[in-house]
Amino acid sequence: TPTPTPTVDPNAPVDPDDPLAGLDELDDDVEVAPVGAAVQPPAHGCALYEAAPQRLWATPGPTAVVSVGDDGFVFAGYARRDDQEDLWVVAVRPMGLPRPLLREPLEVPARFDRKAPPGLGAFDSGHVGVAITDGAANARFASLPLGGARSEWILLGTSADQRFAPAVGLRGGRHAVAWTEAEADQPMRVRYAAFDPTGRELARHDLTQAGMGACAPTFVDGDGPLVFLDPHAGTSALLRANLAVDPPEVSVLRPVSHVYDPAKLAAARLGARELVGYTAVGTAAATAVGLVWNEGDRQPPPDALVPSSGYGPLHVSVAQSTSRAVFAADRPRARERDAAREVVVRLAWVEGETTRLGEPTVVHGPNDGPASFGAIARHDDGTYALAFVGEDGVYARFL
Repeated sequence: TPTPTPTVDPNAPVDPDDPLAGLDELDDDVEVAPVGAAVQPPAHGCALYEAAPQRLWATPGPTAVVSVGDDGFVFAGYARRDDQEDLWVVAVRPMGLPRPLLREPLEVPARFDRKAPPGLGAFDSGHVGVAITDGAANARFASLPLGGARSEWILLGTSADQRFAPAVGLRGGRHAVAWTEAEADQPMRVRYAAFDPTGRELARHDLTQAGMGACAPTFVDGDGPLVFLDPHAGTSALLRANLAVDPPEVSVLRPVSHVYDPAKLAAARLGARELVGYTAVGTAAATAVGLVWNEGDRQPPPDALVPSSGYGPLHVSVAQSTSRAVFAADRPRARERDAAREVVVRLAWVEGETTRLGEPTVVHGPNDGPASFGAIARHDDGTYALAFVGEDGVYARFL
């Protein structure tokens, strides 16, 4: 029996400590821009819809975003209040009101600062899948209709590595979920499970190859493969898995060097060219965000989405159309490890034998404040949504 989604009483007094309070306080004369509304971007760049970011909720933390039909975009994140940690899911259209879809406490809250969001994927125009990791390293999955109650949580595993977000998608008509597993004195592993829309398990596999480790699974948009990493201190291997067949076909995509630990990956495919953005360690141990690509036998050296100019962990995300990929990545605003971040958005496209990168569009938080953990998604109508973490909450920009 589905668990009812908690509802919000519109007549209840506003709780000043509620990070979702005030979502319905836009002025009456605010116009809601349709998804795909005309905005003229610069050549090989991005244009922002609005002059200032829109706050989604008032507790900072990594957030995932996907596009979904007429609802525009769905955002999901964890939020801590006192000794409780909540899962929040909201739907937002450009310039529109955030609409809460789900908010509920985790049975076992995390006692650490989150470094990765929940897993989030669109199944169709009316359903998304959500995968969470809790403070006891349990990984769970549920399907959430945009106009109803979520399904029962399905336990995926009990040794999830919370540093990595699960990957959620629709592959071969099945609800597919992949997550990173970590056990003491053992290499990390990537496991995968598939379900039908009723929650019945159809497949379960360990995607880790013999003699390797595995972590950081991420789906290529559309019907693309799952990409993950066999991590090593020097040269690591990027792998791809075709989850549309059972058992999945796993192959090496290409080698990649100097990957940051824990790794963040963002994978895209433009025709026959496969692109992967990744967090890296560059010159003098400074951190960077690299971009590698693979097409047939060609595996050129990496390009820099974000050059190595500072220290500390960074983040990368990607969304794609048929002709270009749009990467969102953290960039330090100073060299210190704890320096504030900004999010840069860059186009990548195929031009003959090369992959071109456009000029970065820089996104800051309110009042020129910090912005980090950028996550990006593309709607079928050409609108992009960017989620990021600011000083006092989670924000969205539309491009």
